[in-house]
Amino acid sequence: MRFSTLLAFVASAGLVAATPAAIPVADLHGGPTGEAVLSTQSGCGSSGPLGTGHYVWYIVVGCNAGSRYTCQVTDATGCLPGNPDKIGSVEVDDPNDTYNIAKGSDTNSVSFVCPAGGQVRCQANFNDNDDGPGYSLRVFQ
Repeated sequence: MRFSTLLAFVASAGLVAATPAAIPVADLHGGPTGEAVLSTQSGCGSSGPLGTGHYVWYIVVGCNAGSRYTCQVTDATGCLPGNPDKIGSVEVDDPNDTYNIAKGSDTNSVSFVCPAGGQVRCQANFNDNDDGPGYSLRVFQ
């Protein structure tokens, strides 16, 4: 009996440790200069689902300088990695979009180290301007 209780505790602790820690949910911005703003939240700490009419969607989030994070484009639920077939690229820039920190093409996520300023822009660049509603965005450690 004690062994099964201990096993159940260890298994549940492992599940909690395997769940990524998401950054607080941020507003979504559509378009290269953020002309569209959505305040929506999907599951698992994601912002979304994204809107239509823009190739570019991004969130600006805070992070701990020097720590490693992942910028991920998820499915519309916000919990599963998004299908990369419609994603041209995922990039992480400074909040003002003046320099690039990390970028990946034809993927749904990119890892990065948080810069000294403690804030980044996690951005999805879609192949079609109407692909957004099938996706959400999140940053996690």
